[in-house]
Amino acid sequence: MIVRVINIHVKHGFDGEFIKACRENRAGSIREPGILRFDVLQDSGDSLHFVLYEVYKDESAAVEHKSTSHYKKWRDIVEPWMAKPRESTSCIPIAPAEDSAW
Repeated sequence: MIVRVINIHVKHGFDGEFIKACRENRAGSIREPGILRFDVLQDSGDSLHFVLYEVYKDESAAVEHKSTSHYKKWRDIVEPWMAKPRESTSCIPIAPAEDSAW
């Protein structure tokens, strides 16, 4: 299992459109068999900072996600709205460690 935490800072005025695009991407993402969890979060102290919390069964599922049409559409739409390049951290879950717990 692998967890990706992605920090995204959006340009002023694009937060509403960004949220809409993320909701659409999430709808497709949660249908992927290799995705166990896909959360879109907004920083309560900075409305232009978003965190994507993604849990994959394995690295191949994470790679496969980036080949899907919904991901490619999301990426192409939101890229110009980002204030700076997104930052991703890969994590190995310690607890819970079982797929069924997600």
